[in-house]
Amino acid sequence: MEKKKIKEEIKKTLKSYALSKDLIAKSLNLNIEDIEDDLDSLVLSGEIKYLKNLELYKLASKKKSKEYSPVDEDLLLSLIKDEHIYQFHVLARILKSNPKELKACLNALVKENKIYYSSFYDIYTILKVATLDVKDKGYAFAKVDGEDIEYYISKDDIGTAYDGDICHIFPTGYDDKLKGAAVYDVIERAHKIVIGKLMLKGKKYPKYKVVSTMNSFKVVVDINPEDLNGAKPGEIVSCDIEYQKGYSIKGKIKEIIGHPDDPGIEISEIALEYGFKMPFSEETVEELKEIPDTVKIEEIFERRDFRNLNVITIDGDDSKDFDDAIYLEKNSNGNYHLEVHIADVSHYVKEGSPLDSDALSRGTSVYLADRVIPMIPHKLSNGICSLNEGVDRLVLSCLMEIDPKGKLINYEIVEGVIKSHHRMTYNKVNQMILGAEDVIKEYIDIYPMILDMLELSHILRAIRHKKGGIEFESEEYKFELNKDGSPKKIHKRCQDEAERIIEDFMLQANETVAYHMSVMNLPCEYRIHEKPDQEKLHNTFNQIASMKIPVKNIQNDIHPKEIQSLLESIKDHPNHFIINTMLLRSMMKAKYSSECLGHYGLAMKYYCHFTSPIRRYPDLMVHRMIKKLFLHPDNLDHDIRKYQAIIPDIAVRNSKSERNAVDCERAVDDMLYAWYMESHLYEEYNATITSITSFGMFAEIDFGIEGLIAFRDMEGYYEYNEHTMSASNGINTYHLGDRVRVKVSFASKEERRIDFILVD
Repeated sequence: MEKKKIKEEIKKTLKSYALSKDLIAKSLNLNIEDIEDDLDSLVLSGEIKYLKNLELYKLASKKKSKEYSPVDEDLLLSLIKDEHIYQFHVLARILKSNPKELKACLNALVKENKIYYSSFYDIYTILKVATLDVKDKGYAFAKVDGEDIEYYISKDDIGTAYDGDICHIFPTGYDDKLKGAAVYDVIERAHKIVIGKLMLKGKKYPKYKVVSTMNSFKVVVDINPEDLNGAKPGEIVSCDIEYQKGYSIKGKIKEIIGHPDDPGIEISEIALEYGFKMPFSEETVEELKEIPDTVKIEEIFERRDFRNLNVITIDGDDSKDFDDAIYLEKNSNGNYHLEVHIADVSHYVKEGSPLDSDALSRGTSVYLADRVIPMIPHKLSNGICSLNEGVDRLVLSCLMEIDPKGKLINYEIVEGVIKSHHRMTYNKVNQMILGAEDVIKEYIDIYPMILDMLELSHILRAIRHKKGGIEFESEEYKFELNKDGSPKKIHKRCQDEAERIIEDFMLQANETVAYHMSVMNLPCEYRIHEKPDQEKLHNTFNQIASMKIPVKNIQNDIHPKEIQSLLESIKDHPNHFIINTMLLRSMMKAKYSSECLGHYGLAMKYYCHFTSPIRRYPDLMVHRMIKKLFLHPDNLDHDIRKYQAIIPDIAVRNSKSERNAVDCERAVDDMLYAWYMESHLYEEYNATITSITSFGMFAEIDFGIEGLIAFRDMEGYYEYNEHTMSASNGINTYHLGDRVRVKVSFASKEERRIDFILVD
């Protein structure tokens, strides 16, 4: 038999079984000597294998060449962007790609900054831009624009980032049911100054430090002796800071705010903490010198003259800046002629000027207990722009004709001049409405107009109600302070007919102006309130139902009228303020936008802010656009393009300024509430549970004073049930709205915190 033939026969013989040398020879009818060389040759070529321990030969298995799919870069990117997190072996399994080629593609994408590789977590992911909300215990939540879920960042993964910083983060997976992430780097620092107490620390080598008094930014800043700027240890200062490598922060003292014992310094510290500066820039101060204190005759030309009408302002007793004035008369056809006159701030605050720059950076006036930090200087806000009684003032006016059913029949927007005939207060107008003869006699010239205003107010409110406008109720309070700045008393703010008249008329003017700008297809800065997230709203309805309150079972989207109906049904319920708050929190936050997206809460298709240019920058912008694009369109095409380009960014800045002002006002209130309760430690009160969280319950006593009842201070282990808004330890269960007896266990104005414990 030929050699080649022998080899083929050997392989056939070994196809099914492993055989010894002699069995192979027998099966081929050959001697062992005849096949030995062939067996050795086949073993050497790898076609068969010799199992030495068994002295057997077997056919070598054929290696199948693995088939790989080519690496699809777009698919790879899409996978990582969709799921955010992948380990290499998972990607290789999903894509069925050659590991070397996949690794090369991933490395290239990392190099191009399209994806990020974390060697610590051994994952491929993407970087996201997020804003950090750092909690007291050191962990944080990161909010990414356009995403509903917030990312949890542990204390170890925050790095050198602080509260409010805008950072690059990357998802890391799930951490105890929360979507985890880690900080990659800091894009923009939220804090560029530190407010704190200057200290001299160390005996042998003393060093100057500023210990922050800012609740949101608890840091220690190193100060060189040459950067003290005259400050002495113990004083409260403001310092500009520079972030060093690691956790070190260096600073230079910019301003001495005062001594810790100075009256009102606590409010000044908080205002500066939130970036609201007291003095205006030197350039603005210089510009103010050129602005007159009175209206010049030449400024009145070509303006509509309203000085002969009984135009009035209605504001609070302690108000000093008057944005708006109103006038009303009934036409012979029964229609109402309503005039809303707004201070023409844009006449004095020129676009692009230092005044304008300062106003934009502030975005809004801030009202803090005993003071106002104005958006524009007092010379304007309380002087030439304020619609003070008995003096000529320039205005931008919205003149509206409204029929007895509340329908807008006609309108005009004009530049005008007024002379306020009376500086009325809410208190006096409410007294007139209630029939106080002495007040009516004092203002008999406007009494019939006040009654007509009340009538029109009711009509406008009824129309808004019919359309589905939601009226949330909340209790507001104001502080009366002692000379040292400490809280003396807390007063409840009233919302009566006079307040509602102004609110209704301003809403009507705002809606009319927004309608005009939209139908004219002109750029505008709108005030928008988008539809709420329906899942969140349905959850809130279910939580309210768990409080044993009858709630309509709605399967589809919840319409504003359903919310309105629910609010009306619980008006007399003891927990109606809590339910109002729950529903309010389920709403989207109103904001400014270049798009006319309507106002969900007011049930208005068109809405903007037009009526408060002294204290809100968006109103000032709307005034400018009315003048440049409608009243004086001298360079229309250019101005339309300009405002289309700049309004989106300005709207975002204004929305941010507004939120910052609200947070600042809330921080001052929290500080004053805590300061007030420092003198009531260990006293007992009846309280209502207003919210329940995973760590405790918040309860409210009189005058809106709220404190935390921590689960750690309660007997047993309490579990929080989000669906029923309750907490239970298996024996005792607490629900939202329950009445409890509490004792004040802790109060600190520095920490702006109040703690309660339950009293058996």
